[in-house]
Amino acid sequence: MPKKNPSGGKRLVAYYRYSGGSHQTEQSIEGQRRDCETYARIHGMVILHEYIDRHISGKTDDRPEFQQMIADSGKGMFDYVICWKTDRIARSRYDSIIYKKKLRDNGVELLYAAEANVEGSGGIIVEGLMEALAEYYSAELAEKVRRGMRESALKGKAIGSSRPLGLTVDKDKKYIIDPAGAAAVRYIFEQYAAGAASSAIVAHLNEQGLCTSRGNPFNKSSVVRIIQNEVYRGVYVSPKFDVRIEGAVPAIIDDDLWERAQKMFIRNRQSRSPRNDRADYILSGKLFCGECGTAMKGVSGHSSNGEVYFYYNCPCKDCHRRNIPKDELEGLVIRTVCNDVLQPDVMDRIADSVIEAQTAELNQPNPEKEALQHELADVQRKAKNLLSALENGTAGAMLTNRLAELEQQANTLSYQLSSLESEPKFPVFSKEEVLYLLEQFLIAPSEKTKAYRRRLIDTFVSKIEVSNTELTIYFNIAEEDCGKMKKAPQSNQPEGCSTEKQMVRVARIELTAS
Repeated sequence: MPKKNPSGGKRLVAYYRYSGGSHQTEQSIEGQRRDCETYARIHGMVILHEYIDRHISGKTDDRPEFQQMIADSGKGMFDYVICWKTDRIARSRYDSIIYKKKLRDNGVELLYAAEANVEGSGGIIVEGLMEALAEYYSAELAEKVRRGMRESALKGKAIGSSRPLGLTVDKDKKYIIDPAGAAAVRYIFEQYAAGAASSAIVAHLNEQGLCTSRGNPFNKSSVVRIIQNEVYRGVYVSPKFDVRIEGAVPAIIDDDLWERAQKMFIRNRQSRSPRNDRADYILSGKLFCGECGTAMKGVSGHSSNGEVYFYYNCPCKDCHRRNIPKDELEGLVIRTVCNDVLQPDVMDRIADSVIEAQTAELNQPNPEKEALQHELADVQRKAKNLLSALENGTAGAMLTNRLAELEQQANTLSYQLSSLESEPKFPVFSKEEVLYLLEQFLIAPSEKTKAYRRRLIDTFVSKIEVSNTELTIYFNIAEEDCGKMKKAPQSNQPEGCSTEKQMVRVARIELTAS
């Protein structure tokens, strides 16, 4: 529970979401609503509005109701958002960080009905680690699904509902040729290998009223996809599961036509030299201009000889903050995190905070289970009274029907209780295991990949400010957790932080003029 008193006219809304998997139904929303309403009632609050996304994964932020909630928070329409657990907001750490910051910037605080709302020392980094566990849990479930799909791939079976043009499947999900579509595939390969333009091939197919495997008109992209698909020469390929089986699919074209089409494809592409200006800006969402406070973004530029350079830039037109090289700034931040946070005493305190949060979570009552138990007891009491009336001969047919209804309700509630008790739980870590996880960040400089650098920033850094002369880093660690850190001044807290979640300014580094 946050230190700020949620009562006294504070406006509360709720956000519910379910993914639509095999065990995700409308009942999932009801369970979330029951927990959230119970939490609100216990703390003297009332949910004024609900935002509900059905059958949408938390791995994406393309959720209409979620985006509406974020937009409404910017209009000052509420003060608190309650959701079931942290993974309802997002299963992606990056999305979670971005949107929680937006809510905080809009003056909105998040509450969780089925997870501990940790306060004080280590509260923020504990929340980050809980998000990491949710992301891990999602990945673990996905891995189980992938294992089953890989087994199907190893047997040369079709995976998913989409089928390549010219192929269909039998009852065992083995590929067989679809004559109508196969004729179109042969035409595409023959014309392309002979040097015909993709636009001419597309025009002819569409004039004949032919369609792609999805029932859409052909375009240049669909021709290219077909030309590059080895399945048409009888090879089963699943890059996702690293499976490639020669002869597992009936061939629509022979190897000679395939080779001629590939040579023509290479010839058509040789004149193109695409330029890759993309880069992974790992500080995005956390980096702000120290001169004007605007969120900085990644940009690229080119020298006279065509070489590409990457920078962080302040997009504010009135700000005179100069661009700072991407690799230079990211390297400085990474070194500072390693030097100031990845120290034995600090990691020991972080581990203690995680154990404290786990203990609070394990000892927290389950309001959904208690509500179901109370409802079941009430139904059983009513059924017992009706049964007594029937035995005494004082009940009519209507009461007999009512008893049957109550028995059905009792069976449903018992099933819901058993399902609730069998739900998988997040793993509980010992202090030694938490320390082991933290120590995985202690690697040699040569092993610090892009994924490692991003994970380090996501886990330990809350905010970064860079001016023309100074770099300031705020860590996701409460003051008590870093009292022994040599570079950490015990004052000058970042502006706008609440008293229960103050960050410690751990690094103020002078920047040399470039």
